[in-house]
Amino acid sequence: MPQSIPAPHGDESRPGPRRADVRHDLWAPTLVRAVVALVFAAITVFWQEPSPAAGRWVMALFLVGTGLSALFLQVRLNRNESVDLGASRGIPQSYGVLYVLGGALTAVVATSNWVFVLLSAVVLGLCGITELVLGMRFRGEFPLGRDWTLCGAITVFAAMGMVLVETLGTKAELGVVGGAAILIGVTQLIAALSLRHDARAADGTAAHPSREG
Repeated sequence: MPQSIPAPHGDESRPGPRRADVRHDLWAPTLVRAVVALVFAAITVFWQEPSPAAGRWVMALFLVGTGLSALFLQVRLNRNESVDLGASRGIPQSYGVLYVLGGALTAVVATSNWVFVLLSAVVLGLCGITELVLGMRFRGEFPLGRDWTLCGAITVFAAMGMVLVETLGTKAELGVVGGAAILIGVTQLIAALSLRHDARAADGTAAHPSREG
């Protein structure tokens, strides 16, 4: 869950005009990711007999949607000067692009089940590992550090799960990723609401400093 800190590295204590709380820029992309994950999870739960072709497109849309949420997050990070992630600043864009390209390839190229599983698992695995490493690097320094760690780990396990159930068909493959999407969707929804609440609370404290304590 997001930590109750306004910006990494204590930037809020530096002299100069007060900058916007970084959490204002984080909650909307986090909410978008939550919605994408929960919609995909709902489809996998209630869709009892997905055809391979339809399942391929649903997975592709999930990957693309997740990638777009990461690119949205990158745009928000880029516009906030108080964000100091160093050389890691552009990582969300990197795995966001990989998600989008992977989704496009899954929709177009994955004409057989093993290719579908291979492409999806590789994309999920690479993106999950990247997000996991990013989260571990900023776990105690950035509001989304813990969420990146959790979502990255869940995504890696989803990739491995797809490979393990490859012989069971599309329903099982989507079910594994759908289960992971439920966990990601719920945690990201809570994170988004917490980020929005904490940002507003911090704004209120800054506007009325006499209310602190």
